[in-house]
Amino acid sequence: MIAIGAQADSQPVGIGYLEAENLALRHNAQIQNAQAVIEGARADIITAGARPNAVMSVNTSGVDNSQYQYGLKMNALDTIVRVDQPFERGNKRDLRLAKANDMNQATLWDLQETIRQEKMRVLSAWLDLRVAEQRAQISEANLLHAERVSEKAKLRFKTGDLSGADLGRIEADSARLLAEAQMARRDRSRASAMLSSLLGHEMQHQLLNTRGDWPPAMSHQDAEKLLDGSTEKRPDVQAARARLSAAKQAIELARAQRTRDFTVGVHYERNNPTVINSVGGGIAIPLFTGNDFEGDIRRSMAEMTQAEIAMLQTERNARSESKLLIHELDQANARLRSLHEMALQSTRRTDKAADVAYTRGAMSTFEYLDTKRIVRQAEVEAVIARAEAARASGAIRILASLTESVTLTKPAHYDSPVAQHTPANLPNGRQELPDLPGANVK
Repeated sequence: MIAIGAQADSQPVGIGYLEAENLALRHNAQIQNAQAVIEGARADIITAGARPNAVMSVNTSGVDNSQYQYGLKMNALDTIVRVDQPFERGNKRDLRLAKANDMNQATLWDLQETIRQEKMRVLSAWLDLRVAEQRAQISEANLLHAERVSEKAKLRFKTGDLSGADLGRIEADSARLLAEAQMARRDRSRASAMLSSLLGHEMQHQLLNTRGDWPPAMSHQDAEKLLDGSTEKRPDVQAARARLSAAKQAIELARAQRTRDFTVGVHYERNNPTVINSVGGGIAIPLFTGNDFEGDIRRSMAEMTQAEIAMLQTERNARSESKLLIHELDQANARLRSLHEMALQSTRRTDKAADVAYTRGAMSTFEYLDTKRIVRQAEVEAVIARAEAARASGAIRILASLTESVTLTKPAHYDSPVAQHTPANLPNGRQELPDLPGANVK
C-alpha cells in the first residue's frame, strides 16, 4: 500500500509498477465508467423481465337533465370502470431476458478489457517515468562532469594553455548539457503528472517516483506458453461473442412480434337514472392490416450480420495482436542484449580509457567531450531499450493474467453460442468474413 501523509505535496511518493496497477483498479475513471455501464445493463435485465401493466379506466357519460334539482348530482351520471390486462405471447419476455443477459455478459467482458487496457496504460506511464528519471540522472551527472571540465578549461585559458575559441566551444557544450538537464527535469515532471492522472483523485496532485525493480524480463518460450489459447479467452473476443448472441435473440424477438398478443378486459357499469348495474368483459386482438414487422425483422438481421463481422474482426485482431506481442518482445529483447552486452559495455570501456588519456594529456578536450557524448547517448538508449523490453513483457503478462481470471470468474450458466454454433450468415464453415455487397461485381 502507498502511504499518503500530510507532507505528500512536498515529498515525492514512491510507487512500484504493481502498486500502480492495483491503485488504478480502485480509482481509474475509465474502469469506474465501465462498472457504471454494468449497472445499467443489470437494470435492463429488470426492465426486460417486467410483465405488462394492467390499465384501469373510469368513464362517465349520459347526463340526464331531469336529475338536476339542486345542482349536479352524481347519480345523474352513467359510470363505467374498466380494467384491461395485456398478455404477451410468442415467448417475448424470455427472449427479452435472454438478450438483456447477453448484453449484461458483454458489459462484464468489456470491464475486463477496460482493465487490461488501463493496466497497460499505467504500466506504460510507469515505465515512461522510470526512463525520465534515468535520463534526468544521466543528464545531471553529465552536467556535473561538464562543469568540472569547464572549470579546468578556464584555468588553462588563464595560463594561456587554451585559446578563447576553444574555451567558447567548451562552455557552449556545457550550456547544451544544462539545457538537456532542464529538459530532462521537465520530461520527468510530465511523466509523473501523466501517471498520477491515471491513478485517480488520490494521486492527482502527487509528485511520483518509481521504486522497486524493473518488470521482469520474459523469454520467447514463456511468452508463447502464456499466450497459447489466449485468443478464445480474451475479454474483447468474449464480449463480441456475447453481442452476437444478443443480436440473434433480437431476431427472434422481432419475429415474435408477429405472434399476436391479446388484452383481456373486465368492466363494471352503473346506468342512471334507473340505477341498473352490469358487469362485462372483453378481449382485444391486434389485426396486422398495416404492419407485419418485416422492417423490424430485417433490421435485426442486418444488426446480427454486423455483430458477426465485428466478432470475426475482433478474433482476427486478437490473433494478430498475439503474434505482434511476441514479435515485439523478441525485437526488444534482441535490442536490449545488443545494447547491454555489446554497445554499452564497449562505450563504458572507451569512457574509462578516455578519462585516463585526458588526465595524462594524451587526448584533446574536444575528443574527450565527443567520447562523453557517445557514452551519454549509449546509456540513454540502453535505458529506453530496457523499458521497451519491460513494456512488451508487461503487455503479455497482463493479457495472460486477465484471460485466466476471466475464465475462472465466468458465470456457470453462460455458454457462448458461437462456441457451439456457426453464425447463420457466414458463407461457409471456415468462419471467414462475408463479402461486402457488390464485392463480386466485375
